[in-house]
Amino acid sequence: MKRSLSVFFFLCFSSLLLAFPAFSSRLVSGSHAVSFDSGKTEADKAESGKTEESKAESERMNKTEEKKEEKEEAKLLAATKTSEKTKQIILKLGHRLSLWNKEEDGRWKKVAEYYSGHGRNGFKKAEERREGDGTTPIGSFPILFSFGQGDKPETEMSYRRISRNSYWSSGRKDYNSWVESGKKIEGEHLIEYPICYQYAMAVGFNQNPAVFGRGSAIFLHIKAPDTWESSGCITLEKEALLELLRLCRDGCYILIVPDASSIGSY
Repeated sequence: MKRSLSVFFFLCFSSLLLAFPAFSSRLVSGSHAVSFDSGKTEADKAESGKTEESKAESERMNKTEEKKEEKEEAKLLAATKTSEKTKQIILKLGHRLSLWNKEEDGRWKKVAEYYSGHGRNGFKKAEERREGDGTTPIGSFPILFSFGQGDKPETEMSYRRISRNSYWSSGRKDYNSWVESGKKIEGEHLIEYPICYQYAMAVGFNQNPAVFGRGSAIFLHIKAPDTWESSGCITLEKEALLELLRLCRDGCYILIVPDASSIGSY
């Protein structure tokens, strides 16, 4: 009996040894088996490959569309009256803000682009705007100068440093202008805006002459911490504004439009 059991166990053990290589081979390399190397089936790999190809194709299409859009905007800028006045244009198109330089051959080239905010009530034609209506004026305006709370940043633009006496007047006498006054006057006391006016650019809206009540203190400045909206100014992230200052020069214009179809009007 013991001998029979020994023979039985010997035969079983031998069968297992013979079967293991085939089993292990199927486990690793069978067409539906799980690979120890990747943990994915062949079907999973194929699907993953298709997904990557789809993403790559989508990116190529987006880049192609962006280049097409850029060429169209360059043509529109070249046909504007603004392009005859300057070699640099900041284009505020909806929430997109981009900087364009005029090349030697007269063509316009985009050199930077950022997301930007604007007035809480959208855009309004410059001649229709009123003080306090919360809109950003539509039109073409010169950038007057840059200004801020501290030392001049890296820029070729003219720069004014804010002092305790610095105001942007909304009073009738000095409407829509920078005023240094030892006494409090109507308007924005610039030093009271340490975040938004840490660095900024003054937009030449409603100038020469300044029409009282049409609007004052339109700037391109750093956004408030909790919102992109403003009372009419254009807002940017601090890093974006500093880069824009590095790229801009005196003589730069800003063209503010709600859509591309409006570019040619200015």
